[in-house]
Formats: sequence, C-alpha cells, structure tokens
Amino acid sequence: MLLSQVSIHSWIQENAIKTENGKPLDFTTHRYLFDIYRDTSPYLVCLKAGQIGFSTMAILKTIWLARNRHLNIGYILPTVEMVQKFVGSKVNPMAQQNPIIQGWMKDKDSITQKQIGENFIHYLGSQTDLSAIMLSLDILVGDEFDKSPQSILETYDSRLQHSEYGWKWLFSNPTIPDFGVDRFWAISDKKIWHIKHSCGETYPLDEKCVDYTTETYRCPKCKGEITNEERRMGEWVKTASGKWSGYWIPLWLNPNIKANYIAEKKRGSNEYFYNFVAGLPYVNPNDALSERALKNCLSDNVNTQEGRAIIGLDTSYNLHYTIRNKQGAFYYGYCMSPQEKKDPNYDPYDEIDKHLHDNKNWILMADQGGDLIGVRKLQQKYPGRVFLIWSVKETRNKQLIRWGEDEEYGKVLIDRNRVIQLAVDQINEKRMVYNGTYEDWKPFFTHALNIYRVKTFIGEENDPQYGWKWEWKRKGPDHWFMSDIYALVGIDRFGEDLAQIISKKDNFLAGVVRGSSVDGTIPAIQFKSFYSTGSDNNDF
Repeated sequence: MLLSQVSIHSWIQENAIKTENGKPLDFTTHRYLFDIYRDTSPYLVCLKAGQIGFSTMAILKTIWLARNRHLNIGYILPTVEMVQKFVGSKVNPMAQQNPIIQGWMKDKDSITQKQIGENFIHYLGSQTDLSAIMLSLDILVGDEFDKSPQSILETYDSRLQHSEYGWKWLFSNPTIPDFGVDRFWAISDKKIWHIKHSCGETYPLDEKCVDYTTETYRCPKCKGEITNEERRMGEWVKTASGKWSGYWIPLWLNPNIKANYIAEKKRGSNEYFYNFVAGLPYVNPNDALSERALKNCLSDNVNTQEGRAIIGLDTSYNLHYTIRNKQGAFYYGYCMSPQEKKDPNYDPYDEIDKHLHDNKNWILMADQGGDLIGVRKLQQKYPGRVFLIWSVKETRNKQLIRWGEDEEYGKVLIDRNRVIQLAVDQINEKRMVYNGTYEDWKPFFTHALNIYRVKTFIGEENDPQYGWKWEWKRKGPDHWFMSDIYALVGIDRFGEDLAQIISKKDNFLAGVVRGSSVDGTIPAIQFKSFYSTGSDNNDF
C-alpha cells in the first residue's frame, strides 16, 4: 500500500495538490488546519470564522476518503442552490486544477453526485432535497450546519445505520448558543489553539490576546507583542473530554490577519463579529427571550379563574396547551399520546373536551398544523367555541390577525412572525403575567427559551427597500410557548377588561395582567389589545 493511500498529507505532497484557484496547497498560513486534515474521528465538529480555508479542506478530505477508505459520503449544504454554487465554484474547479482528482471522477460526474472509484460523494441540499433518505452512506458531512434544519441528522441517521462507520462531521459559523454546532461543541474535547510567547508563557490564542487600544496582538501575561510566527506555530490542546473531536477556529489564528482588522470588525455588529470573526455563538437580547425576562412576568397573585378563559392548543407534536384569562396564564398541560399512555382506546383530546365541558364560556384556539380529527370533533360538539389558527407569512392588508367570517367562520389567520414578536415584546416589557412560581413554570419557560429571531433574505423583488425580514425560529421544542401565543390570539377577541394601569410607579399599560391594581388606588381602564389590527372584527 502506498503512503499516499494512508496519509492525506503524503497524497497532497506527492500530487502537488492545488486549490480551486490553482494555488499550491501548503500549510504555511493555514498551519492550524494541518491536524484537522488528518483527523478521522467518527464525530467531528468545528466552530469556525469565515474564510479560514475550511471548505477546501472538506472537499479534499472527503474526496481522499472516498477513494482510499472506500466510503460513501453525503455532503449536506443548507439548500439546493448552495449545492449548485458550491460544486460549480469550488468542487469542479478543484478537480480541473488537479489531474489525479479529475481522473478519479471521470466515470460519474454531475452537480449532485461524484463517483470516486467505486464509491460516491452525494452533494445534497438539506431543506429541499430528500433523495438522500434512499442512499446508503458511511459519512454525513454537514457544511454550514447552523443554516440547515436541525432535524437533518435525525432524517439521515437511518442512512448511516447499516455502515460500520456511521461518521458525522459538522462545521459552520455558529449562530446562537446551544444550537447547531455549538450543541456538539459542548460535548466535544474542545480543542483550542495554544501558543508559546517569547516570555515563556503558553496560553490559548483567544480574544484576550487582542489589544484593541493599540490594535496589536499582546501577551496577556507580560503584555509584550505577539508575533505572527508565534501565532502561526501554535498547537491544538484539548480543554475538555467528550465524545466529539472539536475545534474552535477564530479568524485571528490566521497569521495574515492583522489586529487592526479584528479591531475594525469589533467596532461593527456584535452578531457579525462573534459569528464570523470570533467564530462563537451570539444572541442579541432582542433576538431571544431570557430567563430573567420570563421570571419578571411571574405573579404570586392567585388567579381566580373567573370569567372567560382561552385554551391555546399546539397540535404539532402531541398536544401541549396553555390556559389564560384576563388575569394571566394560570395553567399549562400536556396530553399523552395513546402510545405513551399504552392504551389504544385513549383519546388525548378527552382532556381538552373536559375543560370545554366543565367551563361553558371557555374558548379553544388550536393550530391547524397537527392531527385535526380531534379538533374537528370538538368544533362540532362546541359550535362557536373552537377556532383553528393558520400561521401565514402575512395576512390580508398586513393585519396581524384576520378572523374568518360567514363560510370561513372558525378559521383565523395570523401573521406568525409579527404575532410572536409582539408577545416577546410584551414579555420583555413585563406586560405579560404568569400566575405562579418559577418552579411551576420552569418546563414552560424551557420551551419559551427555544425561540430565536434571525434575518432571512427574501430578495429585492419581494421587498425592494430592504430585501430581508425578521423570522422567528426554534432551536428545540417550543410547543407550550406557541400554545400561549394561540391563547393570546383568543384573548384579543374574546377577553374582557384586558388592561389596567397597575401602579403609579410602573406607569405602563398591561396587555394581560392580574385583575386589580397593585395599590388599589388606580382605576382599571380598557384599551385596544396590542394584538388589535384596528379593524372592527378585532375590537372588543
């Protein structure tokens, strides 16, 4: 067996491998990638900055493994469009610059599939391409993993089960904490680039080494300047123990990147700096809920449960529901499936039915995304009290909520992103109430903390002024929080006395608050709901 068949670095050297731009591949600048090239750990994750040479490495490494380890590889990118651009601008030019690779691909060569000897590399778009569920794979490579649906690993996991390998490699610019690559970094050995300074000290090359005042790299110990060579000649050091082999690659590991460039980016957007320069997750306080904000909405006042209450029901994964009235949210629950109950005759909707039967003026607001058989039965049993919510990109006339009339009665359209944004704003401004203690609401808060906001590019033709919009997504289960959103939609239409000024000190209007003012001296006043669109249908 040739050395080039067991060592990727020997193969690179023997064949004078070039990049897609025709430049010789060497590790003078990208020395920090040398060990990652030869790392064949079954589980590998990398938090990385932008433009650090990682895609070139991933292309060459997967081609070499397909040829010499005889592995079938699924190379996953977020969209089919990204696959076309990636293969057209990187993979194909790489093959054209390197005769040995071009020779390996001669039998089967298309945008989405490359035959390497007897094995294949499949380039797939995670959001729209489901063909991979029919493939047998040995390795799943998730490129730009944070931009892909996080269920992608579960979707394709069955394709790895019959392989003796079953490897998973994930890398991306991170986005938010505890999401995407950051989730797997947390269970990795967390390798960080360490350097040895001329003063004799060894330490991680992190942001503490960037002096923003002088715009130079400085030793955090002796305050002496760190040279480019010292940055280049570092080594990877494990800082934890974990199942995954993990690497963190901030942009300043590249010895060609000067400190004044880092300082310039630091003065810009925090999100851009952390995600694309520091290679770290970041969440803007406006782009997610915090536990502190949720705790601030807790009230130890006992909810009397008098008057009308609204049940918000999320049906997307079994049944999660929240019940609130004008005093606040006072209960949330979960209906087990017949499989969990181990009773094929059990109907999870019986619990919802009992609430409606025992409370004649309660209203049910259910989303239409799950199994609707039970909801339809309840609509027939309790006419005028059960409504189906359809989440759309935008309601007619840009209303937040549109209630169906005549033949569409019972159907409610909501602008999902704007309604969620409004609820988040109410929580952050302490205008929402959850009756009970933190321990009472902790599981519910876990779901609320799983939502986050991102900018989504929609194209100038859809929005000539901006070309993007805010979109609320989730990094884990959000069912209880969404059920509360549906309850709030119902409160908008059917609630009574929704607002009070609760104290002179606070001096704000409360969207859904307890039934009396704090000091008892401020009279309750009504106002239009924050969810109101101004149309007659949404007045109360």
